[in-house]
Amino acid sequence: MRKGPSLVTTSHFRWYFVGKAQTYKEGLSLDTHLIGKPVAFRHLQSEGEKRDMKIVSLVTLVCSATAVLGTRPPKTIPLKWGILAFPRFVGLDAYGPLEILNIVAFNTPNMTLSIIAETMDNVPAHITNPTSGALTWVKPTYTIDQDPPLDVLLIPGGPGSRIAYNNTKIIDYVKRTYPKLKYIMSTCTGAQILAKAGVLDKKRATTNKFAWAEMVASGPKVKWVPCARWVVDGNIWTSSGVTAGMDMTYAFVSQLNSTIADKAVNIIEYEPHTDPSWDPFCKIWNVTSGGTPHTMTMSM
Repeated sequence: MRKGPSLVTTSHFRWYFVGKAQTYKEGLSLDTHLIGKPVAFRHLQSEGEKRDMKIVSLVTLVCSATAVLGTRPPKTIPLKWGILAFPRFVGLDAYGPLEILNIVAFNTPNMTLSIIAETMDNVPAHITNPTSGALTWVKPTYTIDQDPPLDVLLIPGGPGSRIAYNNTKIIDYVKRTYPKLKYIMSTCTGAQILAKAGVLDKKRATTNKFAWAEMVASGPKVKWVPCARWVVDGNIWTSSGVTAGMDMTYAFVSQLNSTIADKAVNIIEYEPHTDPSWDPFCKIWNVTSGGTPHTMTMSM
């Protein structure tokens, strides 16, 4: 279970409330709801109490500043989100972040989630049945030609990212859309689409470790980070393979509003990895700092 921010600690001082005095010692938590609010004081009898009273205002000011620094008000969550869909994308690359964002949207007025695709035809994900074809499909909200206004665009990966990599219309859409966005994100091999569009030129980024060598070759101008769960460079967020997209999404929302982020993952009963450097898969797939694994099967 994800927990909220810790309470503020204070040094040794005395607070004089109506009817009693209460001492707080260093290391003891002080409820932040008491800080900076008016307190009714009883008549101070002793010289010691009068002397202590002189520092109450200063202590209140210092603690109020500490509380502000320790519990900053939530930042604004971007309202207009788009997921780029293309044939044979990996469902969890998109659906994982969407499950978190769906709950965030329920708790964020005017937040919208959209699926952007080349056409309005349903887009098949990569899981298929040999006899009946794709098992899951996603219905687009807009086409790339409609160019809907967005704050954030998330690009999933999967076998289809190799096809999208060579799709001029999709690459051109990412190129012209990125300058208008507040943030752009990719999950798994979706990073190669960002690389082809030039978004990752001279930027730090990561991607799926199983397909590492192929991805690095597709983005020679990228500063690839071999061992990372996700990487942030300016307004660009890239994650490692598949499930890492959920950790990246949680981290993104958490930096803006940790209360909503924690609520979302608690509702779906998901315990996210919160350390962006956590990445056992770079060792499992023998990814080296040079970006070339010792052994790897390129197919997915």
